[in-house]
Amino acid sequence: MLRAGLLAVFLIGGPAAAFSAGHAIYSAGLRTARAQAADWHHVPAAVLRVSDSAPGWQRSGSQFATLSVRWTTPDGLSRTGEVTAAGHAVVGSAGMVWIDETGRLTHPPLSRADVVKHVIGVAVAAPIALALLLGVVGWVTSRVLDRRRLADWEADWSVVEPQWTGRR
Repeated sequence: MLRAGLLAVFLIGGPAAAFSAGHAIYSAGLRTARAQAADWHHVPAAVLRVSDSAPGWQRSGSQFATLSVRWTTPDGLSRTGEVTAAGHAVVGSAGMVWIDETGRLTHPPLSRADVVKHVIGVAVAAPIALALLLGVVGWVTSRVLDRRRLADWEADWSVVEPQWTGRR
C-alpha cells in the first residue's frame, strides 16, 4: 500500500511539480531578461590585443580568441577588459560588447530562448527530484515498518517458543 500511495503521489505530483517550477522559473526569467535589457548596453569596443584562448590540444583550427578591448561607458569613461570571441579579430578593429549599468563587461541579456532552456531543465528536474524524495520516504518508511514487524515477531516468538521447545 505504501508503494501504491507513493506512486499515486508521484503520478499526481510529478506533473504539478514540473508545471509549478517551470512557471516560477519562466516568470522570474522574463523579469530578469527585461531588467537586463533595460539596464545593459551594447556599446562599440576597439580591439587592443588578440590571444588564442584554446587549450594546447585544441589549438589547431580553434575559432575562439581572448580579446583585450577598450570601450566607453555611458558616463564617458574609457575602460578596458577581456572578452572571448568567436572568429578572427584583428588589433585595431571594432566590435560590440555588452556592459552593465556600472560600465563593466557582462554577457548579453537573457533571451526568451535562454529562459525557455532554463524552464525545460527545471521542468525535467522537478519530477526527478520528487521521485528521489518519494524514494527516500518510501525506503525510510519501509525500514521503520520492518523494524516494527521484527519487534512484533520477536515478542510473539518469545511467548510461543517456550511451548514449542520446552525452554523457559
